[in-house]
Amino acid sequence: MKKAVVSGIVVVLVVLGIGMSYMLSRGGIRTEEEQKSYEEKEKQVENLMKPGQEEEADDRSEAFSKALKEKAGLTVDSRNIVSTGSPITSGNYSFTVNSWSVSKESPGYALPEGKDATQGGRIQMDANGNITNEYSYVVVNLTVENKAEEPITDYLWGYMRMQAFDMGDFISEVDYLGEETPRKYGHDYSKESFEAGETKSYPVVFDMPDEILNNQEIYLEIDTSGGNPQPEDPEFAVKRFIILN
Repeated sequence: MKKAVVSGIVVVLVVLGIGMSYMLSRGGIRTEEEQKSYEEKEKQVENLMKPGQEEEADDRSEAFSKALKEKAGLTVDSRNIVSTGSPITSGNYSFTVNSWSVSKESPGYALPEGKDATQGGRIQMDANGNITNEYSYVVVNLTVENKAEEPITDYLWGYMRMQAFDMGDFISEVDYLGEETPRKYGHDYSKESFEAGETKSYPVVFDMPDEILNNQEIYLEIDTSGGNPQPEDPEFAVKRFIILN
């Protein structure tokens, strides 16, 4: 009888061991560190899914949402659209475009070490950095606030593009930041670190073809999801749009 009981206990332990191994392989049981990382990612996704504005969208945002649908084929919740001067949240951040300008004249900021001002030859310029061909600088004075309760380091400046309803094959990413002491240009150029609750402001330099600037409305598109696919339901879209008006 005793032998039978011992054999039964062994069988149960073996079954439990197999079950534990299966659950571990399937992610059913996590270490404390894995659980913390999982909860942080869940919180990040939850924050990303919240609308960019708590209040109802104004008429300008509503109209722009319709224009994005008609002209660019994008379905965007109007609460994820704001005008220049108004803040919009995305995940852990709040973004505000304070002002912006378009000019062929050099923005006047020192270039980062290693940065090609001609963008691989597409831009022609004089000795003073003024553009002489069919492109212009777009400089956006942007304020970003870390809304989180902890420090964050993120590739923030890689999350935004200057857009128009029809861009063709052209992509306008951040060229460089207007800084008194430019950081070195390279793989980590777009990385930014914030203390909890910290706010930073920068002139952010883009370039765009004059053909687009002269014929279309432009806007800043921000995607802090890091390029992950977005849900089809516009209510849960994570992109944010700031109209340059």
